[in-house]
Amino acid sequence: MSRKSRFEYIGEKRRAYTKSGKAKRSRILDEVCETLGYTRKYVIKLLTGNIRYRERKGRGRTYGTSALENVRRIWESVGCPCTTYFVAELPRIVREYEECIALIKPKEDKTAILSMSASTLDRAFKGLPRIKPFATKYNRRSGINRPILDAIECKSGEEVMACHVRPGDTQIDTVAHCGGDMRGNFFWTLTQTDRNTQWTEITTTWNRGMHNTVSALKRLERRFPFPITAEHVDNGPEFINYAMAEMQGKRKEIFISRSRFYRKNDNAHVEQKNGSVVRELFGELRLDCQDLEPDLMRLEAEWSDYCNFFRPTKMIVAKTKKPDGKGYVRKYQAGGPKTPYQRVLDSGILSEEEAKSLTERYRSLNGIQLYQQVVRRLKRILRRQEAWRDKKRDAQRVFLEARLAGSALRAAPSGTSASPVLKDGAIDLRPYRLSIHQRKIQSVQYLTNKKNNRQLSGAHPT
Repeated sequence: MSRKSRFEYIGEKRRAYTKSGKAKRSRILDEVCETLGYTRKYVIKLLTGNIRYRERKGRGRTYGTSALENVRRIWESVGCPCTTYFVAELPRIVREYEECIALIKPKEDKTAILSMSASTLDRAFKGLPRIKPFATKYNRRSGINRPILDAIECKSGEEVMACHVRPGDTQIDTVAHCGGDMRGNFFWTLTQTDRNTQWTEITTTWNRGMHNTVSALKRLERRFPFPITAEHVDNGPEFINYAMAEMQGKRKEIFISRSRFYRKNDNAHVEQKNGSVVRELFGELRLDCQDLEPDLMRLEAEWSDYCNFFRPTKMIVAKTKKPDGKGYVRKYQAGGPKTPYQRVLDSGILSEEEAKSLTERYRSLNGIQLYQQVVRRLKRILRRQEAWRDKKRDAQRVFLEARLAGSALRAAPSGTSASPVLKDGAIDLRPYRLSIHQRKIQSVQYLTNKKNNRQLSGAHPT
């Protein structure tokens, strides 16, 4: 029975109670006690009017509708982050939102927004879509280079917790933008992340040939604000090859190690960044238009700056098994989430000049403007990729039609019937099969990563 129903029921019994005699009042008291479950003395007070039954409304809403609408718009303008990270950077986000998008009106809403907790924001954002700027698991292996594998130490990249290592201990991995189809050439993203500060840099590379991967890795190393002391890779052919071995052999200051086979958790930090940084930006798209390479490099450099300077992350400092054996209890670093930029400054690894230069670089950026610029550049890239795909599809259709143009059926005028001389199966309308020699040439080109003249730009001379 609801509160309103109880209130109405007590009102009716009160009127009957006042008009009844002693025997009937006793029966009314018994009925009300049995119906509502109250004690007899409490029911007597309710029916005689000494206590008023009233609805208890609670404290009500703390934040108004306009404040919640404003904080939702601000949340969407920075890419719908987790509320814990959103609250950690909320003062900066509000300031930048007013600088480059709009003032928060009325002024009382700004104070209310800055006082909101993560739990309040969880309730405010419940049911809203998380708008992001936008695989088949198949790894083609053309053989294992056993001498190079034996020369690199094989171990887990997570033997020591990230909170106990100094900045410079990095992990490296690649992400395929194949759209679920590993055939042909397409773009890959090379990801390098520091375990301690979680500073992450990404860059694009055309296919994952060894010389392209070496060039991309050198670009990433130059963009780190501190020196790199260790690099941990998986067993992919883009890392286990002679070009990579030649580069790493010339420098003794960087320790190289590789993961164990079929152990993805050996490279756990960079695997997590593949999802939260790379896949969040590109999703599961296929990018195979080679003309997009300069735009993709600029896009990924801007996205790296946004993630490093304006996206807070957590740092786990302890992990213990629960007593019942189901799951773990995790303890995170005190002080709440911090951006990789803040962790680099707090680590003390930079000199005064380097810290000053990095701070000036941070002050020259605006988080919301940088995010909006990334979204606009990504939309232009997707439009060019779609236009190139349509053009390629049309060219393939015209090519197939041209190969079938010599058929007698093709030469027949529209509306005429087939010749009675032709029988079913007399003409093979399927594309011509390749000869053994042609198939052999194609397989050699594929295994040796041979490119045509247009693709040779930037390739390592042989």
